Amino acid sequence: MALFLVAGLILTRVFSPSGQLPTPEATIHISEAEAYVGKVMEVCGEVKSARFIPDIGGQPTFLNFGKSHPNQIFTVVIWDDDRIKWQQLPELAYIDQEICVTGRIEIHRDVPQIVIQSPEQVKSGN
Repeated sequence: MALFLVAGLILTRVFSPSGQLPTPEATIHISEAEAYVGKVMEVCGEVKSARFIPDIGGQPTFLNFGKSHPNQIFTVVIWDDDRIKWQQLPELAYIDQEICVTGRIEIHRDVPQIVIQSPEQVKSGN
């Protein structure tokens, strides 16, 4: 029960009740992301490698920024349940593209990351 309450609290902080993304505190470069762990930010950089991994739990798609995996500077994770929201496969749509993603920055295995649930969290980085 406590786990559901914590998960719900986290989701209400990432998404507003209307389903809209909250306004990010600032727009930053991927190299700055580690300094903003726990904050909702818009993070921009170039996707250097991308991979859908259907053989592990949650079937994640990883978008690796700055450098290819395993030397990435920043990662975006899209879980399989959310992949259907994209018209084009995310690992193909964003490779070698400069994009910005909005969400709460976390750390996973010493790398800053954002888990995204919809294409609305992504925009062209120009």
